[in-house]
Amino acid sequence: MKHAVGIMVLSALLALPTLAQPAPPSAPGMTQPSLFSPSALRQMDRAQRELTRAQYLASLVGDTSLKREADALLQQAQREFQGQAYFQALERAKTASAIYEALRFLEVAPRQSFFSGRPGPSRAERRVYTAPYRAQEAIARAEYEASFYNVRVPLVARLLEEAKGLLAQGGDLARSEAANHLARATHHLIRAKRGF
Repeated sequence: MKHAVGIMVLSALLALPTLAQPAPPSAPGMTQPSLFSPSALRQMDRAQRELTRAQYLASLVGDTSLKREADALLQQAQREFQGQAYFQALERAKTASAIYEALRFLEVAPRQSFFSGRPGPSRAERRVYTAPYRAQEAIARAEYEASFYNVRVPLVARLLEEAKGLLAQGGDLARSEAANHLARATHHLIRAKRGF
C-alpha cells in the first residue's frame, strides 16, 4: 500500500512541471486577448471613484457659468472613461471636482472672522492667514505649467483669471480657498491635455 502511494506521489510530482509550462507563442498574425494589468485596473478604479465624486459634488452646487463648464468637463470625462482613456478621464474628473469645490466654497463657506481672544493662533486662524499665500503659489505653479507645456486652452486661461479675480476681491478664507481650488483645477486640466 505504501509503495502504491509513493508511486502515485512520484508520478504526480513528475507531471507538475509539464502542467506549469507556458503555452507556446501564438502565430505572428494572431493577437492574444488583452488582459488588464494591475496598474490599468488601479487607474480605472481611481477614475471611476473620481467620476462618482464629481457627480456628487455637481449635485451640491447651484447653476453658474463655471458649473456649466465643469459639467461639460465631467461629460467629457465620462466619454473618455467609456473609451478606456482612464488617465484623461481621471484628470478631467479631478478638474470638474475642483471647480465644484471652489463653487461650493463660494456658496457655503463662512465669512466671519476666525480670530479668537486666546493668546497664540489657533489652527483656524493659521489657515485663514496662510490661505491667500497657498492660493498665490497654486496660481503661479499653474501659470508656469501652462507656459512651460505651451497649453493654449481657453478654459485654462479663464480658470486662472477667475482665481486671480477671487484673490483680488479680498483675502477671506472662502475666496482664497476657492482660488486655490480653481488653480488646482487648472493643473489637472493641463495634465489631462498633455497626457501625463
